[in-house]
Amino acid sequence: MFAILPIVGGVLLGRFAPRGIAIAVQVVLWAVAAAMLTATAPDHGGSYSDAWLVVPALAVVSALTLLAGLWLRRRAALSRSGA
Repeated sequence: MFAILPIVGGVLLGRFAPRGIAIAVQVVLWAVAAAMLTATAPDHGGSYSDAWLVVPALAVVSALTLLAGLWLRRRAALSRSGA
């Protein structure tokens, strides 16, 4: 469930927050999700070593969702300016 934080947060932050703040908050959301996924892995049939696969993949997906949010902001700004 915590993996949803950086995914949804990335799009929303990229779209509505200033770029510097969006990047900083996205890193925090990713760190929280990574820690929770690692800590709760044994409760869901995994092991702590599964983090070596899940955490880097989550980082890539988090970065892509932030880029998608930034792209949406740029697209909205261009449509408002009439370009």
